[in-house]
Amino acid sequence: MRQETLRLQPAIVGVVPAAGYATRLQPLAGSKELLHVRGRPVIDYLLTRLRVAGCTELRVVTRRAKQDLIEYAHHVGAHVILGEPPTVGDSLVLGMAGLARDDIVLYGFPDTVWQPERAFVELLAAVEGGEELALGLFTTPEPERSDVVVLNEERRVTAVDVKPARPSSPWIYGCCAGRVRLLEGIRGFDEPGWYFDQLARDRSILGIKFGRMIDVGTPAWLNAVEEDCVLEGPTDEGGANPG
Repeated sequence: MRQETLRLQPAIVGVVPAAGYATRLQPLAGSKELLHVRGRPVIDYLLTRLRVAGCTELRVVTRRAKQDLIEYAHHVGAHVILGEPPTVGDSLVLGMAGLARDDIVLYGFPDTVWQPERAFVELLAAVEGGEELALGLFTTPEPERSDVVVLNEERRVTAVDVKPARPSSPWIYGCCAGRVRLLEGIRGFDEPGWYFDQLARDRSILGIKFGRMIDVGTPAWLNAVEEDCVLEGPTDEGGANPG
């Protein structure tokens, strides 16, 4: 009877899209996600935050050519999903394969670092409390390189502008929690932000503001993040536990 009850509970799955080519950082000796930031692979910051939220499974979506990342993901207990997804949207769809429509997916980007460490906990609580989708919002030095989010006074997303030349808001989305039944609609959208912008026009999407985020996807910001206070936090120590 207990096993039957457990099967009825939605799974909480962390999905990490990591199949990109890191064109802005080339030449690299290995995968971008394993570049060290303050002594840790940058992907480790995201994996730690997903573990803090209590994910029942971690899924890293990547290409077969990224053998160093595959080995690292196995080492920390993540499930590796191999493919050749051409876009972030395709990576997320691949990472959700086989999940039930009521399951909850948490995802972020493995080349970013942000505070607080417990942001996914708050996003998950919102979804478990009835929201179908909750976006984690951050400030960043160059919002025009990201998906800019506009909120109303009730913390509802009214628009998502993908890499705008002139950002209309200081807030960008850097992580997300949502039900599979809604997130599977990303299929066909190269960028999740375009899908979220469409959703915001006909349904309620919650946006939760957190702290600062740094994208280490360029050489300048990879160097700058070593000195940035975004990494300072009393609970952000150690790495993702193998298991």
